[in-house]
Amino acid sequence: MILIKKHYIFISIFILFIVFLTYFLWRIGVEESGKKYLPEEEIITSLSKSEAGEIGDIKIKDEMTGDEKSLVAPVMPSAIFSTTGVIFERNDNSLIVVGKGTNFADGISRKLVCTFTDETLTFGKDQLKYYQGIEGLKYLKEGMEILVDSDENIRGKTEFEVKSVNILK
Repeated sequence: MILIKKHYIFISIFILFIVFLTYFLWRIGVEESGKKYLPEEEIITSLSKSEAGEIGDIKIKDEMTGDEKSLVAPVMPSAIFSTTGVIFERNDNSLIVVGKGTNFADGISRKLVCTFTDETLTFGKDQLKYYQGIEGLKYLKEGMEILVDSDENIRGKTEFEVKSVNILK
């Protein structure tokens, strides 16, 4: 008798779970159906300034149109704004950094030319101090590991302007 009651309780909990799961999935479907998306052409024209470069891209062929497009996957987003690397060389207004390849679809490490502007901020190791513009270059040395941020999409690009630099090691 006790065994039968346990089965009824288990079956009741299972049915409630299924009901809640069905309701949750139905609500997601209703919310998604109400969203409006821009046509693909409008997105491309409005993002022209932040388009990705093509260095290191993996191309796939669209079976419907025959066009080659860059592979965009959950592991490789279409827009990347930061990367890490080790300083290879310091110039008057730029750094050459050996990047880890995180901003390239093929994941290959490349030399990146990171150009400083008047607005570039260079943060010390614990972000206690910062320096603006090319003054920050004085505090960066070859062999340091840094995090580089940019306002532009740096995916597939080896040259870009730097918004901020954070010293990691």
